[in-house]
Amino acid sequence: MIATLLQWRAKHLKNSIELLLAGGGESEDSDIIKAKNLVQKLYSDPLINTLNQEAKNKVEKQLREGRKNIGKNKALGEKQSGPSYLPSETFAISLLDALKIPQLINYVKHPSDESQTNLHMILASYKELKTGINDPNSESYKKIKQVYGDFDQTFIDFVNNDLPDYVPNNLMTSLGVIAKRSRIKINDLTEEANQFKDEIETWFDRSMDRASGVYKRNAKGTAILIGISVAILTNTDTFHLVKRLSRDSVIRSTITQSASEKTNYITDSEARKEIERLLGNASVPIGWQNINQQFEPLDSRESNSVYIRIWQVFKLICGWILSGLAIAMGAPFWFDILNKIINVRNAGPKPTAYTKDQPSQK
Repeated sequence: MIATLLQWRAKHLKNSIELLLAGGGESEDSDIIKAKNLVQKLYSDPLINTLNQEAKNKVEKQLREGRKNIGKNKALGEKQSGPSYLPSETFAISLLDALKIPQLINYVKHPSDESQTNLHMILASYKELKTGINDPNSESYKKIKQVYGDFDQTFIDFVNNDLPDYVPNNLMTSLGVIAKRSRIKINDLTEEANQFKDEIETWFDRSMDRASGVYKRNAKGTAILIGISVAILTNTDTFHLVKRLSRDSVIRSTITQSASEKTNYITDSEARKEIERLLGNASVPIGWQNINQQFEPLDSRESNSVYIRIWQVFKLICGWILSGLAIAMGAPFWFDILNKIINVRNAGPKPTAYTKDQPSQK
């Protein structure tokens, strides 16, 4: 619920893409700023923008508006929502379109037998286009002319007006490496561009696999903190719980009776009242009312009474932590564990799923 309300997954995805385009967390500040601007451009692309399904309910809209109005920073008032998942093909197409790579390919001169123009050459001259195309005496101009041939005013206007300024240097270096990889066994520039798109998809998928691992670790850490907080607030001490259940026959028999008479408990109202009465009379070892039992009276004449009390406090804290870890694992984890021991559903085995190529057996 917290991750959904605060849109952790969408924000983590956006931050991960920004780091990917900037070249990592140790990139220069200028590259990080350019990467943020480029990601903002990508997220405004119709292919990605349509993936963002914002909530339409009144309550969720108010929560979203509340998040936007928090703080006085203007950036917090901007659009915060975004897609939680992004297909690699959509990312590759949107990135190439934002960088105007397909349009640049259309301006490339037809490769001759002596000197073939490849995608790596286009990317290598990408950062020099705006500075070199307006200076005929520079080395960059000669490099651009080698790739694009005798370009006209249309190409000059395209470079000056349409090519984005917010392109990180590390991004072009990474794309250049990918272009070299896609160059293998491909001689045609169009086929190379298609292979280049596939390589970008692979690059994105591998990066998002690592980003997913980071997100899961962060989410698990938050769940552990929540679990330990719940254990402390409810004084759920695993060691005390096990101790009471192992020694107190009343609680043990009551719980086992409610489990063994599950059917009667559901269908018979009298049986349900009886179980509730027994549980009400028995002191369930959860809650702060058991604190006196957790700290048993000590004999002040004993020399090691202080150490015993310190040990009891340490054991209580460890019991909270253990309970918090158990809570953090979540109900599906424990349900799967129980299913390995007993059939919790008591509804027979789950039928085998069949595909179209594997007809069901009658």
